[in-house]
Amino acid sequence: MGNMFKSLKMAVVGALAALTITTVATAQILTVDDERVEREAAAYKDFNLQTAELRQNILQLRQFITRGGVVEQQLADLEKRKAIIGNDKYEEEKRKLESQYVQAQQALSQLEYTFDKLRQEAMVQVERARQPVIRALLNDRKAQVIMLKRLVLGSAAGIDVTTEFIEKLDAELPTVSLNMPQKADDAAAPAQGEGQ
Repeated sequence: MGNMFKSLKMAVVGALAALTITTVATAQILTVDDERVEREAAAYKDFNLQTAELRQNILQLRQFITRGGVVEQQLADLEKRKAIIGNDKYEEEKRKLESQYVQAQQALSQLEYTFDKLRQEAMVQVERARQPVIRALLNDRKAQVIMLKRLVLGSAAGIDVTTEFIEKLDAELPTVSLNMPQKADDAAAPAQGEGQ
């Protein structure tokens, strides 16, 4: 009877220990949907608003110089008109198009470099703001780890803190300050004007 009582006691203690470990493990891990944060957080939206024109210029330049783009279409059109306009005029217009292509490539390269620098500036600010938010969430929820939701195969209800994370991040960093260079817009303007 004593052994049976000991075995029952050990089984109950083991079950309670397993239950406690499971509960503690669940409570110590939180998840954040980083894709949703990038879509909904104020700092990311502000960055997108501030760089909208720059991104539009990049897109236009890419459409101008890509395969099947404006330059290629204009060259094909010029090739069709070669017999009508003559060889000298054809060569002159072809050189102009090639020059516009090179200028557009250079402007695109400069704009992409500028955009990358601005994105890095914004990410530094966001990362600085995220750290106190992460610490506050860990402290408030008495958790030890916050994982990206896309890395988690499954999760229990209550461990996703994305909404709270976004709210705290918005309070910490509602906008990003970017050093928007004027030259980036001016560099793109001539190439776009000539290509349209």
